[in-house]
Amino acid sequence: MSFGQFVALISCVLSMGTIAVTYWVGTHAGTAELCNPFFDGCTDITHTGMKGDGGFIFRGGMIAASAFFIVWWQVMRVWLSGFSHRHALTVMQFFGVLAALGLLAGTAVLLPEKADTRWDVHVRGANLFFQGMLFALTINYVLIFRARRAGLMVPSFIAKTAVVAVLWLMFAGFAGVTVGVEMSHGKRIIEWWATLFIGVYFLTSYWDWKHVRLVSQAHN
Repeated sequence: MSFGQFVALISCVLSMGTIAVTYWVGTHAGTAELCNPFFDGCTDITHTGMKGDGGFIFRGGMIAASAFFIVWWQVMRVWLSGFSHRHALTVMQFFGVLAALGLLAGTAVLLPEKADTRWDVHVRGANLFFQGMLFALTINYVLIFRARRAGLMVPSFIAKTAVVAVLWLMFAGFAGVTVGVEMSHGKRIIEWWATLFIGVYFLTSYWDWKHVRLVSQAHN
C-alpha cells in the first residue's frame, strides 16, 4: 500500500469507523437511540458522541480524522500539481483545510452535558465542515475533470462523479446541510448521508494514488 493509498483509506475508515463505533457504544450504553439513522433519523451524529465512553471515542476519533483530512488535501494538491494552476489548487486546499478545522473545533467543544457544551462553536464548526467541504470537493472535481483531459489517469472518476452529484442533490434539495442544536427529522437523515458520501469521496482516491509515495529528497 502506498502512502497516498494509506491516507485515502485512513481518512475514510477513521472518520466513518469512529461514528459507527460511537453509535454502537452509545446504543448499548443507552445514551443513544437505536434505529437506522440513515432512514429513520432518530438522532443526529452529534448526540451519538456526547455522553459516556462513546463521547471519548467520538472526540478522539474525529479530531484524529480531521488531521488526516488536512493531510489528504495536501496529497491531493501534490497529485494535481502538474495538471492544475497553483492558485486554483491553493483555493481548493484552503477550503478543504478550513472545513477540516471546522470539524476539529466543533468536535473539541462537545462535552457530556448539553449545558457545558459550547454550542455556538460546535454549530459554526459543523456547518463550516459541511459547506466548506462541499465547496472544496466541487473545486477538486472540476480540477480532476480538466486534468483527465490533459492526460491524468483517474480510475475513480466515475465514482467521484456519482458522489459529487449526490452531494449536490442533497444540498440543493434541503437548502444545504445546516447543523443546529435541534434538527428536524429530514435534516438528521441528510446529515448522516452527507457525512457518509464525503467519507466515500476521500476513499475513492485509494484507486488513484497507487503510486503516490512519501520520499526523502537528498540535497548536496
